[in-house]
Amino acid sequence: MHEAGIAAEILEIAQAQSALLGGARVAEVTVRVGDMSGVAPEALEFAFEALREGEASGAVLVIKRIAVLARCETCGTDSRPGADLVLWCAVCGKPLKVLEGEELMVESIELEGDAE
Repeated sequence: MHEAGIAAEILEIAQAQSALLGGARVAEVTVRVGDMSGVAPEALEFAFEALREGEASGAVLVIKRIAVLARCETCGTDSRPGADLVLWCAVCGKPLKVLEGEELMVESIELEGDAE
């Protein structure tokens, strides 16, 4: 389960931001997880909750799932392939280029007031 390693990195990022503000508590971390990222959101959430500690011990993980958006570079048609992930244009049959849905990134970190 590589989600544990990803959760640990997300927590490291959040704790680094906390340290910049003198140890402010991490309230919430929002991440964008693309449907083609290879990350199982439920496993990521489980790992995050199991690994959070210190300034992030009460942090909540908000996961924004990003559906796949693809474009045909031949005819310009945009499509959302859905669960089938058929990456061929329905209009002209040419391959599609994925524009969204592969990302995995920390979008925001919400911190509480500065630590005393």
